[in-house]
Amino acid sequence: MNKIATTFGASKVIDKKLYEEGVELGRFLAKLGYTVKCGGYQGLMEAVSKGTKEAGGTVIGIRLKHFENLRQDNPYLDIKIVTNDLFERIKLLTLDSELFVVQSGSIGTLNELFCAWALKYSLGETFRVCLIGKNYKYFYNCPFIPQETLKYLEIYETLEDLKRNF
Repeated sequence: MNKIATTFGASKVIDKKLYEEGVELGRFLAKLGYTVKCGGYQGLMEAVSKGTKEAGGTVIGIRLKHFENLRQDNPYLDIKIVTNDLFERIKLLTLDSELFVVQSGSIGTLNELFCAWALKYSLGETFRVCLIGKNYKYFYNCPFIPQETLKYLEIYETLEDLKRNF
């Protein structure tokens, strides 16, 4: 069976360094043999898709029907799946994935992270969640996150830290 990694990250990226980090993440995952799933839009989703394609990998974009006329296409997708609602989208982003890599983002990124984490945990499946960014360290002290679920999180300040410890 194919190894699948799902990435979550901002749909808008102004910081060129952050965009390049996304490209490098895509290359890294493709070189490890992962098929990469993402939200299928711009920003870090596009960056990861670009890097995956540059390294010869396959990218699946799981998009939302509501945004189809509001957002530009991601030109690096091999497969584009359009879902009718957010729940279906998150379910498809989560299914079959054994690895989740979360970069910087906003409420949508956090929503995807928490939904995937909760779904995989509730099903008792084996999975890894790698968070890239200094701010994610605050999860360790968050009173709303059950301590026993923290074992699924790996928090790295940078992509280079993740790559060294992968």
